[in-house]
Amino acid sequence: MRVLFVRHGESVANAACIYQGWLDSPLSPLGQRQAALVARTIAARRDLRPVAVYASPLARAWSTGAAIGAALGLVPRPDPGLREIHVGAATGLTFDAVNERWPDLVAQRRALGLDHGWPDGESGRQFFARVVGALDALIAAHRDDDGSPEATVVIASHGGTIRFALAHLRGDTVAWPGDHIDNGSISEAVLTANGARVVAINRTAHLSEKGASA
Repeated sequence: MRVLFVRHGESVANAACIYQGWLDSPLSPLGQRQAALVARTIAARRDLRPVAVYASPLARAWSTGAAIGAALGLVPRPDPGLREIHVGAATGLTFDAVNERWPDLVAQRRALGLDHGWPDGESGRQFFARVVGALDALIAAHRDDDGSPEATVVIASHGGTIRFALAHLRGDTVAWPGDHIDNGSISEAVLTANGARVVAINRTAHLSEKGASA
């Protein structure tokens, strides 16, 4: 089976440089266009056999998943385990405000790795466990769909969630994942009886009208 990981389109909070976490920020006009383009791109792929669309229930990811589901003729399924990391007291604050309030936050993450946690929020280890639990459960639910390697599950989620999911599939479980994941990007993994293989990270060519029509 295949798993496509789609980061939500740009949100209003993304555009304003605000830490979101579990903040329910809607898509910006650009984010709505990105969601439409990624939906069209996935629907146009003939190498896929989409069997399910899952989405974080947060508005920015849910709207992206809804666009994909509409293009594929599938009803998205909400999964709270796919939400972004909970940033606790930083929720709703601008990047500058967080840097002023917690000037050592970045340095602490580098020093502590997965043991680092957001003030009143989740640690890397807590987040990793949540994402892995959600991902493994949905993979188990669909591994035998159609008996076909083209059977595809689409996950509309968040940058942090996708980074940790890809790290889990690669077996990288000892460090904070560093993959760059853009709004509206597609990352892809193939799962077989022998394990998982990440075949694409952060594809974005489809986000231009030219790329989407190619």
